[in-house]
Amino acid sequence: MFWNKKADPRPFGVPLDDLEAALAATTLKTRRDGNSLIVTHPNFATHVDVVAPANRESENGPIKAVVQLRTELPREVAAMFSKPEMTVAMNAMVTLGALTYDNGKVFVGSRLTMYEAEQAWNIQFPLLLFSVIAGTDSLLGAMRRMFAGEPAETSASAWEERDFDQVKQYLSQLCVCTTGGLGLSAEFGLREGAVSAATGDRDTALWQLLGDQPHPEMGGGLFCLLQLPHQFRDESRLDNVLLRLNQMEMEPHDLPPHFGAWCRGRIGNNPAYVSFLPNAMHSVAGIAVNMSFWALNRAQWANAMLLSMGVRT
Repeated sequence: MFWNKKADPRPFGVPLDDLEAALAATTLKTRRDGNSLIVTHPNFATHVDVVAPANRESENGPIKAVVQLRTELPREVAAMFSKPEMTVAMNAMVTLGALTYDNGKVFVGSRLTMYEAEQAWNIQFPLLLFSVIAGTDSLLGAMRRMFAGEPAETSASAWEERDFDQVKQYLSQLCVCTTGGLGLSAEFGLREGAVSAATGDRDTALWQLLGDQPHPEMGGGLFCLLQLPHQFRDESRLDNVLLRLNQMEMEPHDLPPHFGAWCRGRIGNNPAYVSFLPNAMHSVAGIAVNMSFWALNRAQWANAMLLSMGVRT
């Protein structure tokens, strides 16, 4: 009978059963609810929802499905984020999920748009798995350390100079790109002819991979920072725009994977997108290269969204 029908282990072709099997080796509890996998942590639950895209056809080919991760924060924690500036400040410490508002609720959110033709589960799976296991705990842990005055983790990064050189081999074919020590910097042109801020171009986004900036809770890893050149005179407007960008990132559209958060940048009231890959993800082949190409696409998308809001460089 219909009420005894089992949940599809792979809704829309997305292997939720792989994720469920991996989580069985942890202390977290899982259950299925239709096309959703619900993972229970000690103080909150993460919902992994597989949904149909808003529009299946896209410039990148047909979209298979969209995976949305939402972890609603406990009420006493969510109450801390009644003011936009607090949410924006805390989003600078995320790993792979953004503090996001939705209908008055605050949750840590990530999104993965999956395409019919791509073969990327080897990268998508560890991103989803880590986001479920530690995406929220890593943020709450960083907050606890900050408010309690506890020292931050300072372990070394697993990323080495050769990892940054590998990314440079790909990006240097598309843009200005340099490496040095445990770092990489690249500039993405936001309009035709824009190459580098060093030559006076104002329409470039700065992309950085840094192995010398450990996460307060997770310690060593790879800090990923995309900075847009748009500067806001009104800080409150910047905060509201950042909140809106994080909301838009959760929508089931043709967008690069959303494992990070929009927050304030470092070049003067500008929007920035941050992610942090812990050392455990260093073994995922090609992860830094993929993060870089997603950043390139995200810079173009965000520039268009800001333009639609009347924000220009």
